[in-house]
Parts: sequence; C-alpha cells; structure tokens
Amino acid sequence: MRRRRQARQARFHWVFGPTRWLARLIASQAGMAAITPRAARVVDLIQLGPGKRYLDVGCGTASYAHLLAARAKCEEAPVTMDLVGGPGPVDLIASPEKLPFVDASFDCVTTLYYIRRWDDDVVHSFGFELRRILAPGGAALVMEVAPVKARWLNALHRKMMSAGCGEVDLRGWGRLAALFTEAGFDAIDLVNVGPFLLPPVPRVGVLLRVRGDGPEA
Repeated sequence: MRRRRQARQARFHWVFGPTRWLARLIASQAGMAAITPRAARVVDLIQLGPGKRYLDVGCGTASYAHLLAARAKCEEAPVTMDLVGGPGPVDLIASPEKLPFVDASFDCVTTLYYIRRWDDDVVHSFGFELRRILAPGGAALVMEVAPVKARWLNALHRKMMSAGCGEVDLRGWGRLAALFTEAGFDAIDLVNVGPFLLPPVPRVGVLLRVRGDGPEA
C-alpha cells in the first residue's frame, strides 16, 4: 500500500511539479519516438490497424498513443489510462490491478515504461487484468528498463529512471515472463528493442498474445 501511494505521489509531482516541463517533453510524440522503437515497429508488433480497439496504460500525455493510432489509420481514438490526469487527454485514472473495462474490451494494448514503479504482486495482478481485457487474437506490448550484471550500473539506472516512479524495479526477460506466465496468455515472446539512445540504458520488451477464435487460430 505504501509503495502504491508513493508511486502516485511521485507521478503527480513529476507531471505537475518543477519537472513538469521535462515530463511533457519526454512524453511528447517527439520524445517518445526518440526513446521507443519506431512507431511502425510497435504498430506491427501489436497488429494495430483499422477496426482495432486500442488501449495505452501509463500513457503520460497520451501523445504517443495518438501517434500510433494515426500511423495505423485507426478509426477510433485510443483509450488512454494513467495514475494521474493530464497534462494531455488522459481518459481514465485507475490502478493496474483493477482495470475498469469489461472482458475482451481491446484488441491491442501498450504499456511503455510503466511497470518498473510497481512491486511483483501488482505486476502479477496486472498480467491477469491484461489477459482478461484482451479480445481473442489480441496482443499487449510491455516495454521496460532492463537490468545488467553490474550492480553499480543497475543502481545508476534505477536513479536515472526513478523520475515519476518512487521506487524502481528492473526486471529482465526471465522475471517478466514468470510474472505473466500464470495469467493464461497463449504466447509470451521476447521483443529485442535494444538500449535507449540517450542515455544508453538497456530495455526489455515482452509481447503477450491471446489466440484467436476459429479453426485457423
């Protein structure tokens, strides 16, 4: 409970405190494009396109979600969710353990640089929620900062990536896969996204997929 409250307070301070200009810059379309794989790559991974229902969890200003939806030629605007409202068009304020959507609500989900602020119990519950809200044939892309072997470097990366988070967990592929395995996804794939360009901090991507209906699934 303490860590969850701390995460919300840190996020609010990051978005509306003295660092608000930096928060807006990083969460802008240009900022997210600089630290995230090409928009076309994300669109391809989650198979976003016309007719798809798309949710972004931890959306920041929501700029990048709208960029992805535009690139994919989606007819519907993305649904955007975060811990605090603003400064962009955030549709919903909610916690990851209890997503306010009915079952099979979305075909595509992204959650980029969001889960490092949560402990394993929350991420584990979040995995079950993602599985619940994904429609048959749907996919969710989870991207985060990855750990390295050097402890001192991990400590540096935690400090660098702690803005708006409070405490920070760095999880590698194995730990992420273990947290999501029990949720019932039909496939959990490692997505090699390489390091950030600046600073050169390693990242890990996990693609969670649900099998589609019908004989071709």
